Amino acid sequence: MGLSFGQYGGSKGAKLSGTTGTVNRVGVNVVGMKDLQNFMRRFPVILQTPKNLERIFRKNSKPLQDKIKSNIAGMSFKKGTTGSTQLEESVGFITTRKSRAIGGGYVGLKVTGAYRNKEKSGFYGAWIEVGRKARSPKYKWGPSKPFIGPAFKSTKRMMTTNMLKDARVVMFKQVKKLRKVGTAAYK
Repeated sequence: MGLSFGQYGGSKGAKLSGTTGTVNRVGVNVVGMKDLQNFMRRFPVILQTPKNLERIFRKNSKPLQDKIKSNIAGMSFKKGTTGSTQLEESVGFITTRKSRAIGGGYVGLKVTGAYRNKEKSGFYGAWIEVGRKARSPKYKWGPSKPFIGPAFKSTKRMMTTNMLKDARVVMFKQVKKLRKVGTAAYK
C-alpha cells in the first residue's frame, strides 16, 4: 500500500504540512496498493467501483484520525491551555470531486461544508503544523508543532497491515447488499 504525504505541488507551506497544495487542506493522501487491487478483482465488476474503494479507505483511516485527535488533545497552546476541541472535531476523512472519481480521499482538517464558519473550521491547523515555515506576511506564527506528520508515521504500519482486513469487511457487506437488493442498488 502506498501512503504518500503530499505528493502534489503547491505552496511551500502546503508541501511542508503534507497537503496536496491547497491552503485549506492539511492531511495525508491515501493511495491504493497492488494487494488491494488483486483483492478487488475477485468481485463482480459491479462492485469494483471508486465508491467502494473510498469506503475501504475511510474505514482504514480511523486509527490515523484517532491518533491526530490525541496529538491535538495533548498539545499545549498559548496561555497554558492544552488541546483544541475545534481542531479535534474538524479532523476527518475528506473527499473531493477528483478523489471520489478515483476512489480515494484525504485525512485532515475539515474546512468546507458544515465546517465553513470560523467557530467549527480547522483552517488554522496548517499554520500550527508548519509554524514559521508558512511565511505568511499577515500572521507571525511561532515554532511548528506538528501533529499530523507524527500521527502518520506512528500509524502507517498499522494501516498497511489492516488494509486487506478492512477491505474484506467493506466488500462482504457490499456483497450482502448485492444479494439482498440486486443490481438495481448500484445504478
